[in-house]
Amino acid sequence: MKKQIIFFTVLFVSLMSGCRSKNTIPEKTEESIRVKTVVAAEGEISPVNKYSGTVKAFREANVGATLPGKVEKYYVREGDFVKKGALLAEMSGELYTQAEAEQIAVSKDFERVKRLLEKGSVTQQEYDHVKAMYDATVEKTEMLRKNTRITAPFDGIVAEYLVKEGENYFFSLPLEPGYSMTSGLVKIIQTDQIKVVFEVNERDLRFVKPGTGISFVCPALADTFHARVSSIKPIVSTITRSATVEAVCANKNFTLLPGMSAYVFINLPPVKGIIIPDNAIYNRQGSSIESVFVIRDNKAHEIKVERLASRNGLTVVHDIEPGSLVAITGKDKLYENCPVILADK
Repeated sequence: MKKQIIFFTVLFVSLMSGCRSKNTIPEKTEESIRVKTVVAAEGEISPVNKYSGTVKAFREANVGATLPGKVEKYYVREGDFVKKGALLAEMSGELYTQAEAEQIAVSKDFERVKRLLEKGSVTQQEYDHVKAMYDATVEKTEMLRKNTRITAPFDGIVAEYLVKEGENYFFSLPLEPGYSMTSGLVKIIQTDQIKVVFEVNERDLRFVKPGTGISFVCPALADTFHARVSSIKPIVSTITRSATVEAVCANKNFTLLPGMSAYVFINLPPVKGIIIPDNAIYNRQGSSIESVFVIRDNKAHEIKVERLASRNGLTVVHDIEPGSLVAITGKDKLYENCPVILADK
């Protein structure tokens, strides 16, 4: 009996000890996350839109003849500057020579009929018939003369021959990107001014109008150039949902060459709101929603935000209060209402 009492006494003491040990284990505390923060402040940002563009000649023309023929001689070389009306090339003149002979013969008939009309020897109808033939030969001769001697339509530079000297010229459609689809003998370009051509999305067209100032850079050159919008194509592409915009820039030193690529920048109206750094915005993996973590009472609170404008590493939003502490580090570890410790800056 005494042994049983001792056994139950030891068992009771063990159970009570176990209960006391279990009750004295401290509860596990939630670990605080160390973050760095910035203060969100009211302000404004003037965003800059960036577009890809191409430098083109201010004017360009594929100068040709109205009739096929052989190129007898070029009077200019590629790269030459020519004035308006300068002789560029001469075509074979067989048809012109024939037309001149025909005009001389018809002009003699016309003078003879004219004298006879004065004497009353021919009717007015006969005179009108011969005069019409004479006028037609004059127009034909002038047309063939122009077709034989090809001249510059404006001041510019001879960019390239489209048909070589001695070759026969026929109507064709050159498909070189960036130039007109017009047949010709020689390409003339005006580059003392140039155009920058770029596409603007339909959402941004309200910010662009004739006279709007732009800046652009060419990867091949170190300088920044300035231009003004000269025209906006009055139609939006159904494929790209954008419109073609052209801006004109002086090019007196001929630094800019047609065909160069360019990056175009347009300053947009300032946007007011709450300014935070870009690295304060968190995008959870697998989601398109962006948010920030605002710290209040050493707790993190996630708030969804929408970017209104960005520039130089700063972004404007409207979704948080000015003066809020916004986390810029440790965002991937934060969650709603988790404890945080503010790190020294």
